[in-house]
Amino acid sequence: MSVTSNSVSLLVHQLDLFGALNISARLNALPESTAYQIDFSGMSWVEPFGMLFFASQLRRFRAAHVAARFKAIGYEHHGYPAHMGFFQAFGLDYGKDPGEAKGSLQYIPITAIVIRELESEERKLGYVGHDIRDVLEHRCERLVQVLTRGGSGDLRNTLIYSLREIFRNVVEHSRADTIWFSAQHWPETGLVELSILDEGIGIRASLSRNPYLKINDDSDALRFAVLPGISGIAYKGGPKQRNDPWANSGYGLFMTSQLCAAGGTFVICSGDECMIMEHNKQEFAKCNFRGTALRLTISTDAIKSLSATLEMLRKRGNAIVRELKMNANITASMSARMLSKDFNT
Repeated sequence: MSVTSNSVSLLVHQLDLFGALNISARLNALPESTAYQIDFSGMSWVEPFGMLFFASQLRRFRAAHVAARFKAIGYEHHGYPAHMGFFQAFGLDYGKDPGEAKGSLQYIPITAIVIRELESEERKLGYVGHDIRDVLEHRCERLVQVLTRGGSGDLRNTLIYSLREIFRNVVEHSRADTIWFSAQHWPETGLVELSILDEGIGIRASLSRNPYLKINDDSDALRFAVLPGISGIAYKGGPKQRNDPWANSGYGLFMTSQLCAAGGTFVICSGDECMIMEHNKQEFAKCNFRGTALRLTISTDAIKSLSATLEMLRKRGNAIVRELKMNANITASMSARMLSKDFNT
């Protein structure tokens, strides 16, 4: 950060996971000023999560400083984020709009689904009279094609179902008005990344409606969120659920987190905490995000082997749900223990 005359300047270096968390913390720590300058001249690397996350933070910061002047510099030579819709996503009139680029099996540009427009899309696709989740599944099919490199079979179907539940939860529980997402495949590293973001009430507020959960902070809420059978409204005496046992049980986030943790990494950020899952490890980093942001990465080398783990994960999920039902009150310390427990012994 630097202050020149009456303007406060922020220099952006890179927008990977930790770069986005770091620059967002610096943005939110800027002093009050009548003018702000965002300098992209030194930006060296960007990823879908970083673009979605920092664009969201910039939108929020600008909304909180409506009387201040904002200026961006050094952005003109960044063709990739411009093509992906990053600059337009936070209000800079440069590059393509979110969703304008056609995308391919290699990438999906930053895309915004305005939730109130889903019903009109439902009619357009001929889903009138069906559940709006059919529209979401149509969107998820394209995302999974990138995530699994055009794969088919059980892994593809499981991820479509899981992502549909994640999108459905945003629509039904987050109180957000828009779902943001983007994806990218890097052939040189063999990694695929899919990121999804909403600016709703966040995980803690959503799960706090469940009276059987003891939630002390945002890290507790994130630990609960990746367990199967946990939902802010799926509890005895809560609102009636649809007759869809797989989706209603909360398996979507469990399956995606477990699959990505086995073949890459899974990241979920909400409130003050960001949880990073890899193999059986859970690590936390600080963040300040009003809403929920997900980052799913999978190694293309692991895609085939992940298909073989699906049945084991389903059995593990069912066993966890059975154990949870035997507890009148559920604590966050149970999450890591259950996720690492060998239910086959």
